[in-house]
Amino acid sequence: MDFKSVEGKVAIVTGTSRGIGEAIARCYAANGMKVICAARSVEQGQAVVNDIINNGGDAIFVQTDCSDGNAIKDLVDKAVVHYGRLDGVVSNAGIGMGGSPLHEYDLDDYEKIFDLNSKGVFAGMKYGAEAIFKSKSEGGFLINVASIAGLMPQRGQALYTATKFGVVGMTRVAALDYAKYGITVNAICPGYTKTSIFGDAPEQAMDFFANDCPAGRMGDPMECAYLALFLASDMSRYITGAAIPVDGALSAGSKNVTSWKHPEILTGGKLNADSTIAAIMENTDAKAIVDKYLPGFAENEQAKAAYGMTFKALAPMLGLPEDVVTNMLGELEQL
Repeated sequence: MDFKSVEGKVAIVTGTSRGIGEAIARCYAANGMKVICAARSVEQGQAVVNDIINNGGDAIFVQTDCSDGNAIKDLVDKAVVHYGRLDGVVSNAGIGMGGSPLHEYDLDDYEKIFDLNSKGVFAGMKYGAEAIFKSKSEGGFLINVASIAGLMPQRGQALYTATKFGVVGMTRVAALDYAKYGITVNAICPGYTKTSIFGDAPEQAMDFFANDCPAGRMGDPMECAYLALFLASDMSRYITGAAIPVDGALSAGSKNVTSWKHPEILTGGKLNADSTIAAIMENTDAKAIVDKYLPGFAENEQAKAAYGMTFKALAPMLGLPEDVVTNMLGELEQL
């Protein structure tokens, strides 16, 4: 993949003091983009910029309260004054809020989260789009960092989910508005990602998030950054209006209890005693071993209900002598 098309592009990234925003800013700068880093914390935001510059990148820091629409306008104006143009805006700044049923939120909670997660994104798109048009950018882009909560509601997350559904909706409408003018508009929807949004969550909570994900782990902010880089490049010019999960299949659907019919594919394609009964009964040599120790097993309709199990799990339930079980499993291991 060739990312030379992003070199020299000017992009604003909000919420760059840490987490996904920081990762995107660093990734952009490392690939030759000029980055305006925006965040509330001067100390943290400037430290990121200093590190980018020390590594040969081009970046400036603008202290910005991204919940304030006028501050976003000033941010865009400063970007254009400093670099003379604007090619893209990544609206990443946001806060989490959850764990309570809807009625336990206060009206102040509503104002706080909507000001940043919704109004801030709207302002970034509005003023960003205007500046991109005026810059006559040939590769303009708007990227909004939403969440899988914008694709699938989550219990206890009424307000957060509402803001993220809104971000996805604004993204899609803006994509329709700007498609014919060459500005792409997309949303990145992270799943459980190791960022400060989890605060000081205990280890048990982090383990829950990892185990809740089909991939069995939490994401890394750079995995969102690489997608943001692709969406800023010319390779993605026909991708617009998309809400793309980066979530280890968390939003793909509900998990269920499943068993592999052919787990031996993970062990070099070799059947053994840990293979499912279904896989063993499909193999002539393996079936012969079963017939030797369990005559009539293949024709037993009740036994077929256990084909998703292994003989290691099933044998103790059959009341067989221990030496029979040991010998049968031993021969299956030698397949």
